[in-house]
Amino acid sequence: MSVLNERIKERRQSLDMTLLEVANLLGVKEATMQRYESGEIKNIKNETVVKLAEIYKCSPAYLMGWENTTIHTVAAHKEVSENWTEEELTKIQEYKQLLLAARKNRP
Repeated sequence: MSVLNERIKERRQSLDMTLLEVANLLGVKEATMQRYESGEIKNIKNETVVKLAEIYKCSPAYLMGWENTTIHTVAAHKEVSENWTEEELTKIQEYKQLLLAARKNRP
Protein backbone atom coordinates (compact mmCIF):
# COMPACT_ATOMS: atom_id res chain seq x y z
CA MET A 1 0.00 0.00 0.00
CA SER A 2 1.35 3.45 -0.88
CA VAL A 3 1.62 6.49 1.35
CA LEU A 4 -1.31 8.02 -0.57
CA ASN A 5 -3.58 5.06 0.15
CA GLU A 6 -2.57 4.98 3.81
CA ARG A 7 -3.10 8.70 4.29
CA ILE A 8 -6.47 8.68 2.54
CA LYS A 9 -7.67 6.07 5.02
CA GLU A 10 -5.94 7.64 8.04
CA ARG A 11 -7.42 11.11 7.38
CA ARG A 12 -10.92 9.69 6.89
CA GLN A 13 -10.70 7.80 10.15
CA SER A 14 -9.21 10.72 12.07
CA LEU A 15 -12.14 12.89 10.94
CA ASP A 16 -14.62 10.13 11.97
CA MET A 17 -16.00 9.88 8.45
CA THR A 18 -17.39 6.75 6.83
CA LEU A 19 -16.42 5.47 3.42
CA LEU A 20 -19.93 6.27 2.26
CA GLU A 21 -19.75 9.88 3.48
CA VAL A 22 -16.47 10.52 1.67
CA ALA A 23 -17.66 8.69 -1.44
CA ASN A 24 -20.77 10.88 -1.60
CA LEU A 25 -18.72 14.07 -1.23
CA LEU A 26 -16.29 12.84 -3.86
CA GLY A 27 -19.03 11.76 -6.25
CA VAL A 28 -18.02 8.10 -6.46
CA LYS A 29 -19.43 4.81 -5.19
CA GLU A 30 -18.49 3.55 -1.73
CA ALA A 31 -16.71 0.58 -3.34
CA THR A 32 -14.52 2.95 -5.35
CA MET A 33 -13.56 4.82 -2.19
CA GLN A 34 -12.67 1.51 -0.53
CA ARG A 35 -10.51 0.63 -3.56
CA TYR A 36 -8.68 3.97 -3.24
CA GLU A 37 -7.87 3.19 0.40
CA SER A 38 -6.85 -0.43 -0.18
CA GLY A 39 -4.54 0.43 -3.05
CA GLU A 40 -6.54 -1.62 -5.53
CA ILE A 41 -6.80 1.54 -7.65
CA LYS A 42 -3.16 2.48 -8.16
CA ASN A 43 -3.38 5.63 -10.28
CA ILE A 44 -5.68 8.13 -8.59
CA LYS A 45 -6.24 11.21 -10.73
CA ASN A 46 -4.69 14.49 -9.57
CA GLU A 47 -8.15 16.08 -9.50
CA THR A 48 -9.33 13.35 -7.15
CA VAL A 49 -6.37 13.88 -4.82
CA VAL A 50 -7.10 17.62 -4.74
CA LYS A 51 -10.77 17.01 -3.97
CA LEU A 52 -9.90 14.49 -1.23
CA ALA A 53 -7.54 17.07 0.28
CA GLU A 54 -10.40 19.57 0.36
CA ILE A 55 -12.68 17.03 2.04
CA TYR A 56 -9.96 16.03 4.52
CA LYS A 57 -8.85 19.62 5.24
CA CYS A 58 -5.22 19.03 4.33
CA SER A 59 -2.97 19.67 1.37
CA PRO A 60 -2.66 17.38 -1.65
CA ALA A 61 1.07 17.28 -0.89
CA TYR A 62 0.31 15.77 2.52
CA LEU A 63 -1.86 13.04 0.99
CA MET A 64 0.85 12.27 -1.58
CA GLY A 65 3.45 11.90 1.17
CA TRP A 66 5.48 14.89 0.03
CA GLU A 67 5.06 16.68 3.34
CA ASN A 68 4.43 15.39 6.82
CA THR A 69 2.06 17.92 8.31
CA THR A 70 -1.61 18.45 7.59
CA ILE A 71 -1.36 22.14 8.50
CA HIS A 72 -0.48 24.61 5.78
CA THR A 73 -0.60 28.37 5.53
CA VAL A 74 -1.04 30.72 2.62
CA ALA A 75 0.35 34.16 1.99
CA ALA A 76 -1.11 35.59 -1.18
CA HIS A 77 -0.87 38.93 -2.90
CA LYS A 78 -4.35 39.93 -4.00
CA GLU A 79 -5.14 42.86 -6.25
CA VAL A 80 -8.42 44.53 -5.32
CA SER A 81 -9.54 44.47 -8.94
CA GLU A 82 -9.10 40.69 -9.21
CA ASN A 83 -11.98 39.81 -6.85
CA TRP A 84 -10.77 36.26 -6.09
CA THR A 85 -13.35 34.01 -4.44
CA GLU A 86 -12.41 31.82 -1.47
CA GLU A 87 -12.75 28.77 -3.72
CA GLU A 88 -10.35 30.27 -6.27
CA LEU A 89 -7.85 31.16 -3.54
CA THR A 90 -8.03 27.60 -2.24
CA LYS A 91 -7.35 26.23 -5.72
CA ILE A 92 -4.39 28.60 -6.11
CA GLN A 93 -2.98 27.30 -2.82
CA GLU A 94 -3.48 23.68 -3.86
CA TYR A 95 -1.73 24.28 -7.16
CA LYS A 96 1.13 26.00 -5.34
CA GLN A 97 1.48 22.99 -3.03
CA LEU A 98 1.63 20.59 -5.97
CA LEU A 99 4.30 22.70 -7.70
CA LEU A 100 6.41 22.94 -4.55
CA ALA A 101 6.11 19.22 -3.91
CA ALA A 102 7.10 18.44 -7.49
CA ARG A 103 10.13 20.73 -7.09
CA LYS A 104 11.28 18.72 -4.07
CA ASN A 105 11.10 15.48 -6.06
CA ARG A 106 13.23 16.65 -9.00
CA PRO A 107 16.62 14.94 -9.42
